[in-house]
This record gives sequence, C-alpha cells and structure tokens, in this order.
Amino acid sequence: MEVRDLITEFNIHFLGLLETRVASINIDRVQARLMQNWKWFVDYSGPGNRIWLAWDETEVEVDILIVHYQCIHCRVFVKRAHLSSLVTVVYGHNEVVPRRELWEQLSSILDNMGDDPWLVMGDFNTVLDMSEVHGPSGDLSVAMEDFSGCLRNTGILHVPMQGETYTWHNCSDGARNLWKRLDRMLANEQWLSAWPNTVCLSSTPRTSDHSPLIIRGYSPPISGRLFRFNNYLAKQPGFLLGDESMATTHSWNPYVRYNSKTEGTEAGLSCTEKGQG
Repeated sequence: MEVRDLITEFNIHFLGLLETRVASINIDRVQARLMQNWKWFVDYSGPGNRIWLAWDETEVEVDILIVHYQCIHCRVFVKRAHLSSLVTVVYGHNEVVPRRELWEQLSSILDNMGDDPWLVMGDFNTVLDMSEVHGPSGDLSVAMEDFSGCLRNTGILHVPMQGETYTWHNCSDGARNLWKRLDRMLANEQWLSAWPNTVCLSSTPRTSDHSPLIIRGYSPPISGRLFRFNNYLAKQPGFLLGDESMATTHSWNPYVRYNSKTEGTEAGLSCTEKGQG
C-alpha cells in the first residue's frame, strides 16, 4: 500500500492524509491496515473527513490545537531531538470564496502563536502564479491574489522544493491535459532559520493524482540568520552579479517576484564571497 511504502522508504514518523474518501464506518479498519500501532486523529465533524493526521508515538508527540474543516493545527515534539514546532496541515476548499476562510484561519494562527517555528503544508487547491500551471485553465487571478495576500499577511515562505514541479494532474490526455502545483510546504522565518537545510521533496505520484510531499533534512537547529549580507562585498566588482538578480523580472506576482529575486541575489552573493576567500 502506498502510505506504508512511503513511511518505510522515507522513515516517516508524522504524516497528513488528505481526501481519503473513506466512509466514517470504515475508518478504524482502514487505519489498522495502514499503520496499526500509530496514533490517529480525524476530524469526524468536518465534511468528508477531509484531513487525517497520523504519527508514531515512539518517536513524536502531537498536541492538536485547532481543528478547522480546511486545516488542522498542532504542536509536534520530536522526542529524540527534543525539538518542538507548530505544524498546520492544509486541505483548501476548491472554490475561491470558501477558501478565504482558510486564509483567515492562517492569519489568526499567526496572531496567537508567538515566535515558534511554524510549518504549513498540504493541498492549498490554488496556485500562486501562472508558472505553476501547465495546460488549459480558467481565470485564476482572484484566487492567486487571495493566496498571495495570505502569504504577505503571514510572512510564510516556501520551503525549497525538489522533484516534481507540478503536484497534481487531472488524469486527462490531449487538449484537456492539465498540471498544477497545488501542494506545497511553507514556513515562517523562525523555521527556516532553525532548519535551513530542509527541503520539500515532491515525489512521483503513485496511486493518487497528487504528488506526496516529504520534508527532508530536518535536523537539530543551528544558530544564524536566514539571510546575511557582508558590507565589504558591495565594493567588489562581482557585486554587480547580485544586483542583476534583483533587476530581473521573474513573475507578475509581487510575492513570487520578491522571493525569486532574493534567492538569486543570495546565490550571487555567495559566489562573490567565495571568490574573496
């Protein structure tokens, strides 16, 4: 079974399952078949049991904090590493107006969470930019602007992704063939500063029409800042390489454009700094 295979292959101790389409009467039986000795949480009050959480109690402790029909927010404590962080598993509504409740919920979580590392992951059911769409699609401008506004309001950023670019396929061929990046992992600056080497692996879809996402490189936090600039580099000829990154237009979306430019600048500065060593 796909879930068990993923757990074994990637040594997973915490996971979220979305759109299981399992009737309430069959949930216990299905969970026992998947991972019998794991702890499970399902929002039975939500429509269609949209989000399931599961974890290996020998490795992690999970405290459920907020249950919403489009997300479940919890605290995850990794026992061996003695690390704690906030995790929100998302399954966004497929319509624009109801999905705004999710954006409001994420903003509310931010307002009440303090300085904890925060990871937000799942199926957001929208794209951020048309570069995340391949194939025929309707007008997505309102949905994209709503999503972009949520990211601006919360300050959460993309965890670097490896693997499949598009995470969902409509399973059609020919003129109706459509791919989108609906699934992603986002994190606040505290998370990215504490675990700068983490990446989101977008694996090849197996039995689902979505790519499973796996976080990799999660290790004990290190001190340091998310972005560092050494003033002396501005006097070096190679500094113009970094400046060119900031001058390049990558996307119409200001959020996507800012992140892409910053990443390009940091890469350029890194090369420049190494050249001064």
